Amino acid sequence: MNGNDKDGRDPRLVQLLNAVRGRRKPLIQTHNNPDPDALGSAVGMQALYKRYLNAEARIVFGGIVGRAENRAMLRLLRIEIVPAHKVDYDSCDLLTLVDAQPGMGHAPLPEGRVPEVVIDHHPPRQKPAGTLYWDVGRPLGATCTIVALLFLRNRIPLDTKVATALLYGIKSDTHDLGEGATPDDVEAFRELLVHADNSTLSRIENARVPPPYFAVFRRAIANALVYDFACVSHLGKIDNPDMVAEMADFLLRCEDLRWTMVTGIYNKTLHLSVRSSDPNAHAGGVARLAVGVMGAAGGHGRMSGGQIPLGKADKKTRLQVISAVTDSFLDAVKAKRTLSHALVAGTLPDETDTSVEFP
Repeated sequence: MNGNDKDGRDPRLVQLLNAVRGRRKPLIQTHNNPDPDALGSAVGMQALYKRYLNAEARIVFGGIVGRAENRAMLRLLRIEIVPAHKVDYDSCDLLTLVDAQPGMGHAPLPEGRVPEVVIDHHPPRQKPAGTLYWDVGRPLGATCTIVALLFLRNRIPLDTKVATALLYGIKSDTHDLGEGATPDDVEAFRELLVHADNSTLSRIENARVPPPYFAVFRRAIANALVYDFACVSHLGKIDNPDMVAEMADFLLRCEDLRWTMVTGIYNKTLHLSVRSSDPNAHAGGVARLAVGVMGAAGGHGRMSGGQIPLGKADKKTRLQVISAVTDSFLDAVKAKRTLSHALVAGTLPDETDTSVEFP
């Protein structure tokens, strides 16, 4: 027995369709600064709502799409997304939240607005009263896998755009199936590969970048300090919050490092990303300890992130926040501060760069 109903449909699809039946004005919201997993999941849910509700769902986001690969994904797959501040939530009769959950701090909704559908692979939080369909916290490497399996296990036709978006979301969030991938992720990946446009996928993954992009790498290296087996780097003011995650991944490639944390200030908010090479790491817990009560953080396995609102804080206060986050991070991973040095011998923080504030 496979658990499907008499029409051969998976119970999860049946539950979803029962929850959304009769809705005509759907919105699909991602977390702020959406990554490929969020975007791919949204595209998949958009296609499902078109098929079963005959309704055109808009994809809504907050923040920006900053990373070159993510912008290429939108452009090459012709994905239309709408800034949240331009959306009338009152006119929406079906709100779906993908790759995020209420209360996580990085997918803010209007006060009192509860999503009817929540689909996310991160560890579960409290299910809100009023949510009708809740598929959260399954041990999967990507939210795109959850959505892809709704198609694949119910033999729902996949067009090239949807398959490519879902495939790239899985590739990105699992680092090509090398990070937290489960048999379900592998199954979805292999089946999507048959339907996806691999030429377009290659163009997305190798998107061209502007010259200032490389200046951030220089800054990350110059400001990187190693404490025992952990590395911390502060990027100062940045024009793309995605860079903190990209630099945390980049610095972790250094041998002998087991943890990295990169911070940067964007739009009066301190963004941080935590990465680990330890397969048994609990990066989400480390990020939450680093942020403490000052902001919000979350993640899973070896990847996590967080944000701390800075508001009108003066320079002294901002530096105190950065120092507190650094200290809490080092405490959380149990790195010895006495064993510290610059990542690259002979380098010093780039104090000529006025966009950087040094603790």
